[in-house]
Amino acid sequence: MTKSLLIIAVAVVISGCSTLPDYKFAKAGATEADFHRDKTQCDDEAFSAANVLRLTYIEARNNCLVKKGWNQIAPK
Repeated sequence: MTKSLLIIAVAVVISGCSTLPDYKFAKAGATEADFHRDKTQCDDEAFSAANVLRLTYIEARNNCLVKKGWNQIAPK
């Protein structure tokens, strides 16, 4: 019984991870280093208490990147 529950729990976790969208961003004239710098700043901002209460982390981070001029490309 315990083994069955463990297998089910692992399957649920794995299936949940595979459904996360792959967010991509583009900005004319920007380098990969520019993106990583802005993403790091937005990660920090998204972890603030105000954003955690208002939005999910990913929504807050993505909104921050858009404010910095990055265009979100729809996940495939």
